[in-house]
Amino acid sequence: MDYQYFEEESDYIDLDEEEDLDEEAVGLDYTYGKAAELDVEEEAEDYYVGGEEEELLDGYGVLGLLETLKSCVEPSLLQVLQYVAPMLLLCLLCRLLCLLYSQRRRLTSLAPLHLLHCTCGLVLLYCSLGHRLLLLLLLAAVGYLLLQLLRLGRRGARLLAILTVGSQFLYELLLWRRRSDWPQLRGIQMVVNMKLISLGFDLTASSAGGGSQLQARIPGPLAYLGYIYSPATCALGPWVSFACYMDCLVPRNGWLVSLRRLVPNVLLCILAVIVSNCVAPALSDFFGDSSHFLVMYWDALSVRSSHYFVSIMAQALLVASDQGLDGIGASSKESDLLGPLVTQPWRIEWPRSISSLVRSWNIPMHEWLKRYIYAPSKMDAGISSRARTYLVSSLLHGMDLRIYLVLISLAVFAEGETLLRRHLASALDACISANHCPGRQRCRYGHCPSKRGWKSISSWLVGMTNLALTALTIFHLAYLGVVLVGDALKFGDEADNFLWHWRQAGYLSHYIGVATFVLYLFLS
Repeated sequence: MDYQYFEEESDYIDLDEEEDLDEEAVGLDYTYGKAAELDVEEEAEDYYVGGEEEELLDGYGVLGLLETLKSCVEPSLLQVLQYVAPMLLLCLLCRLLCLLYSQRRRLTSLAPLHLLHCTCGLVLLYCSLGHRLLLLLLLAAVGYLLLQLLRLGRRGARLLAILTVGSQFLYELLLWRRRSDWPQLRGIQMVVNMKLISLGFDLTASSAGGGSQLQARIPGPLAYLGYIYSPATCALGPWVSFACYMDCLVPRNGWLVSLRRLVPNVLLCILAVIVSNCVAPALSDFFGDSSHFLVMYWDALSVRSSHYFVSIMAQALLVASDQGLDGIGASSKESDLLGPLVTQPWRIEWPRSISSLVRSWNIPMHEWLKRYIYAPSKMDAGISSRARTYLVSSLLHGMDLRIYLVLISLAVFAEGETLLRRHLASALDACISANHCPGRQRCRYGHCPSKRGWKSISSWLVGMTNLALTALTIFHLAYLGVVLVGDALKFGDEADNFLWHWRQAGYLSHYIGVATFVLYLFLS
């Protein structure tokens, strides 16, 4: 089956857990607000008799919810501002210094610009990591030495990719008994590894046509450090290519444009952290006795909101630094209101399909996997491009069984759903495929609401079908995301076991995923 990125579904699964890694990288310590336990029965005996206990329960539930939100919002905002403000100030300072340097003299050398980026980025990381920054510098030095393998050509780039990912595993194994140290660094090192791998493949691309020697020049140490530790991307990501970094060394957008984009990003960050820390946990407690699905949904929303906070904060840093993103069709990755888009929460919370959700989860990483893993693997023999892409996306996140389970489940669910919906869409000539409808002019299906309007019965049937499939995707999203709550991998029969929610749900989502594949095979 051909993989078409812009007309068809996504063929691989982005990581569902980058948000946890990035939050840990900057030292965020989210403390979920929990409602104070109320002894309702004891209070009911003191104040109420007969059938009024039910009213008391409702009253204390609402009051407890409001009290939780009130006591949680202010500490969460103060905690976040301690991290957000220094990052934004350093990015703005770096941009201002680069702009002043570029205006005072002709750019005969880019070395001062690289030095400014590297210095501001290291100061930013030191404020978050302290002495642990020394380990990152050591790994960066090892990475630059590994870049010399590019003189071997394309084989050197592949060897570089293997060794960079392997170094991350090696350090995690060495600190297995001190797991609290590694999560603060894993997210940062993952972005560094992605930059190294992309740099290796980009520099060897010119020699792929038949030249025996590498034609592209390996960046000098200062340019390399400026790229790796640029303040716009070193702490929270996202990945940007070396060419994109070079294009944005000198700021080009006006300050008013950046300010207009920076304010809504900061406001969305605040909203995301309030939902993650306060609203979602409080609603999970509030509905804890009514529906297990609602508990899963609100707990998973807390995880997703943490991801939104990190991603939108990364967008704010990009805007403050005037740093763009990579990718063909940049109009889909940049918003007039928010600037460069790292994530699209509106397409995650109301997804058309699992594959569309995955593409919107982390847009730069989707581009990285597509460009450097999937596309080259299509030309190679051996392991399939799909399996290789999933393997790389899993390895980049280190050793975490929860992430592996979520990723492989997403891969299976998305593939089965995409195949089944594509087959049904072709057989019924209806716009019910996994992709978003491209519009009236480009949609190839006859029964499409954008073509026939909502006065047609077929349009209503198509709309109801897509609505039901969206509801199913939301269930999958809650089911898979709930196992990522917390930062510990626990086994057993207790409620804090990371598989407890799946057992309570009877592994329903997995049964539906397998049934989707079976139904596709039966129909095809």
